[in-house]
Amino acid sequence: MSLTVALLVCLGAEALGRPDHLNDSPFFPDLDWATPDPEEALSECEVFMYGKGMRSNYGMAIAHRLHSLTVEDIEYYFGVSVTEDNGIPTGNMDMRPDAQRVLPYAPLAIYDEGFSSMGLKHLDRILRHMDEKLLSIKNYHTLEKVAHTFHMSELWSRASYYFHLLNANPLDVSMCGCITDVSNNDILPEIELLALKIKFPGITSGAAPGRPGNGACPINYAYNNTHNDNSVAYRRILRDFDFSGDEEDVIDRVAEELDDHDEGECEHLDDERAWAKWRRGFKIMNDYDNYHFAVYMHCKIREF
Repeated sequence: MSLTVALLVCLGAEALGRPDHLNDSPFFPDLDWATPDPEEALSECEVFMYGKGMRSNYGMAIAHRLHSLTVEDIEYYFGVSVTEDNGIPTGNMDMRPDAQRVLPYAPLAIYDEGFSSMGLKHLDRILRHMDEKLLSIKNYHTLEKVAHTFHMSELWSRASYYFHLLNANPLDVSMCGCITDVSNNDILPEIELLALKIKFPGITSGAAPGRPGNGACPINYAYNNTHNDNSVAYRRILRDFDFSGDEEDVIDRVAEELDDHDEGECEHLDDERAWAKWRRGFKIMNDYDNYHFAVYMHCKIREF
């Protein structure tokens, strides 16, 4: 850990103290701490997590930041070398019909190490495959794929700040056990839903049940998870949903049972006006969600 990060930890805690409900967690003065109502929790683990500063949208926030994460990104942004045997679930960027939608690991990106900057490595990976229409975000053209990649880079970079602070003040084992148990919390269901929305834009729009991509805005998936419903009722439906089985059957059931009116992103990135809209969208991603992701990565990497 750098001297700067260490000083931030010490000075922040000494000068500003810690909220009572976060006595066992590091204090980050730039975050607006809030404790959700325990009645919003779907398990004892969530009651515990909420008491440690997690919010009810943690699953959505973490899934968004996991969906395109790679082995190389983990090393670059979080400073930890891992193999593909890492147990970090991600969305499969292969959109072919027979491809598994969710991978049980973060894959290798195979960046061109002839480039020294991560920016050019990201760009090269996209441009090397720019003719492959069933790779990365469905229906995005090349510039949009580039914008998405740099957007994810921004989120990982911001999350890494909290990740290093957490490493200086480790969370307790019980907290980590709850957040990494993705099969019994909101994280894996959110990744499953996100993977379907990316592969079948408009699947939950309600405009054309069972036939994704034919709604009012059938262009692409709005990667900021537009359902924005963190209610107990919706989260319970999502957590109980069975994403396994024949893909055609899953598509039909998702369209019918998980309708959230998410029509996808209606505007392609073709001019300055469109970029102004995308730019605003990128900027409203809040740091509390980056903290959520940092907590997950801090806990998951401690397992290695």
